[in-house]
Amino acid sequence: MNIKETYRRFRAWQLDPFDYSNHSKGIERCANCGTEFNDNFCPRCGQKAGVGGVGWKTVRQGLMLIWGIDNRSLGYSLLQLLLRPGYMISDYLSGKRQVSFPPVKMLLLVAIGMMVVDFLFSSPDVESSASNSVNTAFDMFDKWSDNNLGWSVLIVSSFFLLPTWFHSRNSPKHYHHTLPEGFFIQVFMSSLMVMTAIVCKILDCIELLLVIPCWYVIAYRQLFGYSWWGTLWRVSYCFIEGMIAIIFVAYAANVIMGAPHVENRIIFSLVGWIIFTVLTGYLIDRRHKK
Repeated sequence: MNIKETYRRFRAWQLDPFDYSNHSKGIERCANCGTEFNDNFCPRCGQKAGVGGVGWKTVRQGLMLIWGIDNRSLGYSLLQLLLRPGYMISDYLSGKRQVSFPPVKMLLLVAIGMMVVDFLFSSPDVESSASNSVNTAFDMFDKWSDNNLGWSVLIVSSFFLLPTWFHSRNSPKHYHHTLPEGFFIQVFMSSLMVMTAIVCKILDCIELLLVIPCWYVIAYRQLFGYSWWGTLWRVSYCFIEGMIAIIFVAYAANVIMGAPHVENRIIFSLVGWIIFTVLTGYLIDRRHKK
């Protein structure tokens, strides 16, 4: 096997995995509207060419359609998200949405899959301690996220939305990308994080969660077009600023809840870190445009 040739084909697939060539073998007559055409789909009603009588293939397709495994396959979209995350997100943002499984629905289904895996692979002797009372905002969120993993991961990812926009707003690709686009970026990344958590649960290897920052580096490099170094420092700053924002919000929630008091110097330290990271990120961004 030629490794270079295999890698070349893989790279070509990463950049353009879709086949839009005409597979029609001649003049087709649409079984739905009666239009004659020579293409993969009817130009009038959109029905796929070659649709005939009901058979076992129709039964199989009907059953698969329940789980969204049709021409916008959930499985194929997840495979793309694993093997070409940034390119797939870039395709979706640029308008190629017909070939992608809906991202929010994808996240919900992946989160349901995580709940199933968690049920199957959890140790039966592990029970929650009675002393685990809800005292802080972190405790409340942790308890809520047990049954709402998809939404909880998306909430955590949303703290990276503004840093991502700030540090990548002048990227070589997706120049001046918007915050709504940033929302879908984090939805896709949330699905990727949940899939990583599923693998960690199945293999019982919590260390695999360290792959998540690597996913962000790979995806952001493919998506925004920066160099490895330019991507690495931007992702690092996104994580630092995102975690600071999470701690800041948790502190404010604790104050509102009347939770155990945290010294004010901590909040001032957080504000200082935010100012420091934003200013240094801005200065580095000016020096390294790529």
